[in-house]
Amino acid sequence: MNSENNSAKAGVHVQIDRVQIVSWAPQGQKPPSLAGFKIMRDCFVCCQTTTPTYARCRQYRSLIDDTQIYWQYERRKGWLKPWKVTVIADDRRGLSYNDIELILIHCRHYRFLTVEMAIDFSPATGIGKQFVRRYAIFGKSRRRANK
Repeated sequence: MNSENNSAKAGVHVQIDRVQIVSWAPQGQKPPSLAGFKIMRDCFVCCQTTTPTYARCRQYRSLIDDTQIYWQYERRKGWLKPWKVTVIADDRRGLSYNDIELILIHCRHYRFLTVEMAIDFSPATGIGKQFVRRYAIFGKSRRRANK
């Protein structure tokens, strides 16, 4: 039995929800076109903090689901890596290895900054709101209005 079957029987569903990657890039190279994704926009990014980071962001949206990619480039500080990529999963299916690999094949000397997991418990597990509120500790969790 594989671990996917075990987790389904236990009533726990775990999937990758969001990934952030930084990477080296060839000098001045813009983000690539990605198979299965449409470029929604490529725009200038205003400085949102006291430290300017990236001047431009290219936003992609999957042609088959709600997966989104935000590819930041044209760094404003020399200590930043040339590319910062954020991949946000479709809520129903999460991110697969293939989704992440689609980005990594364009990146050289990449490093993961963030990997966020979504963990859903079925009512049969006995883990409900009260249990989570009492025992769980999360870094940056947020309540979802529709769940």
